[in-house]
Amino acid sequence: MKSAVCLPLLLTFLLTPTLATAQFAGMRARVPADANTLVLINAKKMFGSRIADREGWQAKRQAAFDAGVSALPPGATDVLLAGRHDLHFGHEALWELGMMKFEDDKDVLSVAKHYGGSMDEISGHSAVRLPDDHFVLQMGPAFMASYTPANRQDVSRWLRQTNISTPGGHLAPYLQQAFTYATKVGTPIIMAMDLGGLVSVNEIEQRIVKLKALKDAKIPGNQLVSLLQGIQGITLGISIDDSELGAIRVDFADSAEILAAVGKPLLIEILENQGAMIEDFRKWEPSVSGNTFMLRGNLGDEGTRKLMSVMELPASMTHAVQQANSPGSNNKEKDELLATQQYWKSLNSLMDDLRDDHHFQSFGQGAIWYDKYSRKIDRLPILNVDPELVDFGAKIAATFRNCESIMKGVGMSSALRVSQTGGGGASGYASSYGGYRASMGYGSTPYGPQGMQSMVTGMNAGKQQQGREIAQIHTQERSRGARSLQDIWSQIADATAAERRRLVNKYSADF
Repeated sequence: MKSAVCLPLLLTFLLTPTLATAQFAGMRARVPADANTLVLINAKKMFGSRIADREGWQAKRQAAFDAGVSALPPGATDVLLAGRHDLHFGHEALWELGMMKFEDDKDVLSVAKHYGGSMDEISGHSAVRLPDDHFVLQMGPAFMASYTPANRQDVSRWLRQTNISTPGGHLAPYLQQAFTYATKVGTPIIMAMDLGGLVSVNEIEQRIVKLKALKDAKIPGNQLVSLLQGIQGITLGISIDDSELGAIRVDFADSAEILAAVGKPLLIEILENQGAMIEDFRKWEPSVSGNTFMLRGNLGDEGTRKLMSVMELPASMTHAVQQANSPGSNNKEKDELLATQQYWKSLNSLMDDLRDDHHFQSFGQGAIWYDKYSRKIDRLPILNVDPELVDFGAKIAATFRNCESIMKGVGMSSALRVSQTGGGGASGYASSYGGYRASMGYGSTPYGPQGMQSMVTGMNAGKQQQGREIAQIHTQERSRGARSLQDIWSQIADATAAERRRLVNKYSADF
């Protein structure tokens, strides 16, 4: 069931209905027919909520954006993200589209000036091709869009094939339903994934036998297979009023009643296996209504940050349009200081987010966040930023990728060693298996265990002994992985402190 459980992109009904039909006007028609993921953010409603007013979100909005915590630049009112993702193998994006409306007019020419992009005109729209493989387009006076990969022919086809005369009628029905939650129900944040027709019966039968949540469940296997094969999609909605509430909705073609007892542990196990678990989900309450299984509950700061991390517009677009109509500065030294301070603040915010998170249930779950945050660092704006700090950021991103490899390597190393325990053969075996060693790149010595050799005599190992060996292998590999990660974070802390001292000495300013 890998496909049906991919990311935590899931739903909401739990709001007091409001009318918001003007939201996302002109955007819906621009979503290509083959899209299978959709994110809708009503920033105006989100920042106008009671909790936003009580906790001063609007005042903190610029700081959160500057620090890289929020992908929503001040002034943005509506945000739409859509994509065609390979949900079956690796979730890689075939294309991604972002659209953003603002309170004030913006000019795509300023994006080109800010990021050194090349100006163009595509199907009557001013456009700029950015160095990070994105096109940014002027869709209206206060309406910008981005498209990646920056293939001009694909962008041209997208613009020709979508227009306001076909208001979303070409979209998959499941994604059309997501627009209903956003515009008629009034949910400020919606993330939806269309899964219709994605998984085969054979795939489901092979995967459900491995799920612990179903081991003792008294559910007829043929009914469960039939239900899962008819999955329509998954939606997440976040309601923001007096508090931050969330709901995950999984929709099927038939009644979901058989999931009443096992739906929650099943969904949590699947999300853990995919590395997409948010700890808040464990406290949420399950329910079944017709063909829908739901989880509802509160979201904490950490859960909200992680969910928001999947709502990424290209940093080059968001930062550039934010500055589009701001007064310029001809003071080169001041520009460098401000850009460098901003980059430092954003980098540290991203590092803090991972450093403070020790709630991963598995190394595989943690790996996905290290990969995501390494890419977020790569996308930070670097114009006018101190070159040595940019190099430092690149090393941190590379280090996070090392962490990802280590976390994935724990599972692979465990599996290799387990496969070598044998059991039952008279000849036994001797084998070697490698460890994982890497370094931060600051002249430090490599960390992590070196390769090891294992020898087990199969004739002397019964099933009970083999079970103990396997448990010991898993414990050893997890311990080695944890020690390696601790070593990495210790090196990151030392290197970060040294870099901060360098910046303070160079610029005579606080960092």
